[in-house]
Amino acid sequence: MPGERGGRWKGTGISSPLVPEWHVYVKVRGLGATSSAAPTSIPPLRAARTSNPRTSVYDGLCEQDGTCHIWWAEVSGAARSRHHLLSPAEQDRVGTLRRADDQDRFVAGRALLRNRAAHLLGTEPRQVVVGSACPDCSRPHGKPTLPGTAWEASISHSGRLVAVALSSSGPVGVDVERIDESMPLKELVPRVFSELEPITRGGPSPLSFFRTWTRKEAVLKATGDGLRIPMSRMAVAPADSPPAVTSFAGRPDLLGRIQLADLLAVPGYTAAVAVISTAAVEFVDHGTTELTSGVLARVEVR
Repeated sequence: MPGERGGRWKGTGISSPLVPEWHVYVKVRGLGATSSAAPTSIPPLRAARTSNPRTSVYDGLCEQDGTCHIWWAEVSGAARSRHHLLSPAEQDRVGTLRRADDQDRFVAGRALLRNRAAHLLGTEPRQVVVGSACPDCSRPHGKPTLPGTAWEASISHSGRLVAVALSSSGPVGVDVERIDESMPLKELVPRVFSELEPITRGGPSPLSFFRTWTRKEAVLKATGDGLRIPMSRMAVAPADSPPAVTSFAGRPDLLGRIQLADLLAVPGYTAAVAVISTAAVEFVDHGTTELTSGVLARVEVR
């Protein structure tokens, strides 16, 4: 069942003010090899590069072994430095975004996806075909796909962060949100929380609200529904409990198939990842990757 440890997630045995110890179900892979230690947050980008990122950092990741991989990047400057990696349709979409921050976030997400997929597929980023289709219209947007491969993909961005998840186990969804304490959280509770989810008299704390949000949006991204389905149709475990989907109106068949995990993020953010699979899934968080330099390199997580 979702939320059980049972070898599905590798606990790191660390605690964090943002993510309690039992929330950490992801293995954090350091430079070259898997490490049993994990950072309490993703640090600012540092130049800790290897001479051959593809072989020395990601060697052995091409096997489709039931693993979900997660990478992070900061988005600043991506629209200038990584615009060339986008397809013509994606470049056209960037042109419709008026704010520079939105352009950076979109470009960073697609660039990070292409670079990480290229390592997994043994090709160059520009050779990676990224598809997307909206079920409601003919515009080229929606959940990203990697046509012709066995990999499922998901992108999320908020504030200065972008996250990419690639899964060989089944449909995947990742969501990261900046904890915005200025939002009218009490007014949003009926849209986000199910009647089955207990709410304190004063309403959820910002952390509880956004942790619940990221868990639910990660699941809805994995199913391909996105926010077309109200979050209130789904119930998840309380924010201070191990992540699990406890109810999903109209979709009871998914309850035993959703593998859900909370992710470590920088302070002020919360994140989650979901994979739809009946088999065990190992979530591997590779930490921060630098996008803005001339060569995309793995950044050491300390």
